[in-house]
Amino acid sequence: MDMEQVSPDKVQQEYRDTGEAKVTAQPTSRIPTIAFLPPPALYNSVIKMGEHKAETPWWKTLLLGILAGVYVSFAGALSYTVGGEVNDIRRANPGVQKLLFGAFGVPFGLALIIICGADLFTANTCFMTAAYFEGKVKSWHLVKNWVAAFLGNLAGALFIVWLVDRTLLFREESQDPSFSGQGYAQETAVERTSAPWGAMVVRGVLANWLMSLAYLQAMAAQDIIGRIVGVYLPSLAFEAIELNHVVVDMFLVPFGMKNGAPVSVGQYIWRNMIPVAIGNTIAGCFFVALPYSILFGSLGEKVEEWAGRAKHGDILSRRPKKEQAQDGVAHEGSRDGAQQA
Repeated sequence: MDMEQVSPDKVQQEYRDTGEAKVTAQPTSRIPTIAFLPPPALYNSVIKMGEHKAETPWWKTLLLGILAGVYVSFAGALSYTVGGEVNDIRRANPGVQKLLFGAFGVPFGLALIIICGADLFTANTCFMTAAYFEGKVKSWHLVKNWVAAFLGNLAGALFIVWLVDRTLLFREESQDPSFSGQGYAQETAVERTSAPWGAMVVRGVLANWLMSLAYLQAMAAQDIIGRIVGVYLPSLAFEAIELNHVVVDMFLVPFGMKNGAPVSVGQYIWRNMIPVAIGNTIAGCFFVALPYSILFGSLGEKVEEWAGRAKHGDILSRRPKKEQAQDGVAHEGSRDGAQQA
């Protein structure tokens, strides 16, 4: 069936109206061309997602969080299997090994979360905060959602740690020790709990900055291939750079501990979980949700209002003092006249 011909003027008008997604046609083509949401429409989708998550009962958020922890842990196991068992490449070219570790793992887990449905604590810091900035949710909604999602993520990750360990696939006695991911898991657990506290916070900021953008790119896509592509590059980048994501580390670090890494539970919580979670939250709230609210949401309207007032104030302050004094005298005279009347 032929598509109705669209005039160039109408097409341009529809592209300028980016408040919501539309299927538009080029005047030279009969095929719809839009493949992703424009940024303003994407931000509206983020707000609606935050509203939906605020309305979700805590027990459903907990269950969705468990699923997210499971899916991310599947990804962690894949990363250890591929990137953790290329010792020759790691010694000769560590950059390639890091690329393999990032390429085969986290993008797969994040795609499962987005396509199949699950609640990732770090993504919710962006969604819920955006909805909060727009006045759609209350602060207690944020607390309820974040706590339930975080605990669910941890429970799901630890469950997969136990299951994967029971397979014995990463045990040195089950295969050639030189080709085992067990040693790499131990090293990873030590490395991810050894950096200074402040450095871990910064790593957490950068990690969830990229992960939140991966989530947004996937939401902008209008088909499953686009969602996978949108997820892939940012999540690959953060893992290859060796940044820290609190939910990913919920598998990587405990699995290394389970396989003999000299890291205590207290060390893991204090040197990894707490600072990384703080950094991840800062990124989702202030490095992703905040700028887009200023650009496309209610915070932007407030900024424009403040800017207008500041500009008006600057104009008044630059007027000659003589004119300002005359305005003051005129104001006093009018007030006196009103009192006498």
